Amino acid sequence: MKILAAVAAISSASLASAQIASSPSLAPEVPTTTIVLPRDTPIELMAPTEVSTASATAGQMFKLRVNKAVVVGGRTIVPVGTPAFGQVTAARDSGGLGKSGRMSAKLLHIQLGDATIPLEGEMSAKGTGAGSAGVAILFTGWAGFFHRGNNAKIKAGEILAGFVGEDVTLDLSGATPRRVTAAIAAQ
Repeated sequence: MKILAAVAAISSASLASAQIASSPSLAPEVPTTTIVLPRDTPIELMAPTEVSTASATAGQMFKLRVNKAVVVGGRTIVPVGTPAFGQVTAARDSGGLGKSGRMSAKLLHIQLGDATIPLEGEMSAKGTGAGSAGVAILFTGWAGFFHRGNNAKIKAGEILAGFVGEDVTLDLSGATPRRVTAAIAAQ
């Protein structure tokens, strides 16, 4: 009886250790120092300050911030608050006779430590119309000629959507992430 109990205990211990060894969730995790952020990964951004055709000009860069963390394989790669940048590509101020302002912009990149992550995405904005010139003149007389339309703007707090522009391999082993080539990451 004692021998049978000892054999049962040994076989159950062997079975338990085999289950632990084959179970991926119980195996010790080895931290990866490089990770690939794939092209077309969605990025949610927020404009912390307003960008308006009242002051914006074509070529002007503006600051954004990551609004939703980017997670790859259960690991946060780009945290909320990481700075990102866009650029105004065209801006037309509002004008007389109620003309609305128009603006277009493109996303440039996220600055994650020493790594620059290129972005893709464009946006356009149009100021709300103030009505036709004829109506403005009819109701306000000559003052209608001087009535300005509204400026186009990206409002502070507005959420913008973009995508990672190309596969980016990041080395996360140091104090700050840095971008590496896929060949270096494979070594």
